[in-house]
Amino acid sequence: MKKYQSKKILAKACATVAIAGLLMTGCESKRGDDTTTAADTTTQAGTSAADPTSESEEPSTEYKPIDPNDYVVDLDSIVISDYVDISKVKDLKITTDDVTASDTFIKYNVDSMLVSNYGLELTEQDRVVKAGDTVTIDYKGYINGVRFDGGVASGYELGIGSSKFISGFEDGIIGHRANEEFEIHVTFPEDYADKDFAGRDAVFKIKITKIRALEATDEKVKEKTEGKYETYQAFFDEKSVEVKQNYHDSIILGKIMSVVEEKKEHEGLINEYVQDQLARVDSMCASYGVDRLTYLNAMGYDVSEFESILRENGKAYSKQKLTILGICREKGYKIEDGEMEEFKQRLIKDYSLESEAKLMEVMTADELEYQLFYDKFLNYLKEYKTVD
Repeated sequence: MKKYQSKKILAKACATVAIAGLLMTGCESKRGDDTTTAADTTTQAGTSAADPTSESEEPSTEYKPIDPNDYVVDLDSIVISDYVDISKVKDLKITTDDVTASDTFIKYNVDSMLVSNYGLELTEQDRVVKAGDTVTIDYKGYINGVRFDGGVASGYELGIGSSKFISGFEDGIIGHRANEEFEIHVTFPEDYADKDFAGRDAVFKIKITKIRALEATDEKVKEKTEGKYETYQAFFDEKSVEVKQNYHDSIILGKIMSVVEEKKEHEGLINEYVQDQLARVDSMCASYGVDRLTYLNAMGYDVSEFESILRENGKAYSKQKLTILGICREKGYKIEDGEMEEFKQRLIKDYSLESEAKLMEVMTADELEYQLFYDKFLNYLKEYKTVD
């Protein structure tokens, strides 16, 4: 059961992501324990590793390479008002407090960068939980004394500051020790997706089984970053600015999307997303030397189920892309002379491509154009005027 308002901006234009990597949002392996909770704002992926090279019970099938020129929607062909109503965006009031990241959120996300980007490791701790720690917990949720479906998990790994859970849950774990059992009292948001929970008080009985934390000494930070940062504080000071900005932008985007009304689905944009994701899957399959069916089977999906998930994600992608384009058009944003060429050269350099021809093998002109508009939209978010 996901929280209605996402705190993360959806992936950028499929074009840039296609170059950067093979991340498939919302399509993790189904294998392992898929326990989720009504308090959790994200879906907990399975914990068992899927071996994509293992034998499949389904027959192998070859897939024709997907050409982005066959599915990317021409931006000039899109009549925004036919699909979404963005008229309420101009009246949206967002407070400064709404977009201010907590110290706990900042600490967790900065430390996560050292773990994921530089290979620093978490170590088990014998102390109370602090902001930024990663804990393993068992919990059971109750409303009016009755345990509710989806409110139970065992061995759940949670970052304190990750904002995975509803407000108050993670903060309620701070100060407690491993093997300690205690209760957390929280209230589900009024805009919670499942109306059976929205606005209701709940009690979670918690047991912490493990506490891990990053021990980032100045020496380790300097070594792992190859001298780019002399101290942990230097790393924190720089990266915390990035974390705060990303939080600011994602909250504003979430609030914008909450007031945008969808009139009808744009089948072309939904298909654009689906085909892009399938192209990434096929690229991943090629690296493993297997076909799509074998890979999906190893991940615990059949083709129709997988494509159904992609379509649901594609709906969100479509609505967001329409909204971004609509706002850019209302603001009168234009691609100025020289911008496109400068952008192409930047991508060629960033992704170590041999030439513009190589770039255009993986991106279309419309993808490039949308990415430039997306960058202008990000500037719009950064300059958004909040109220006190």
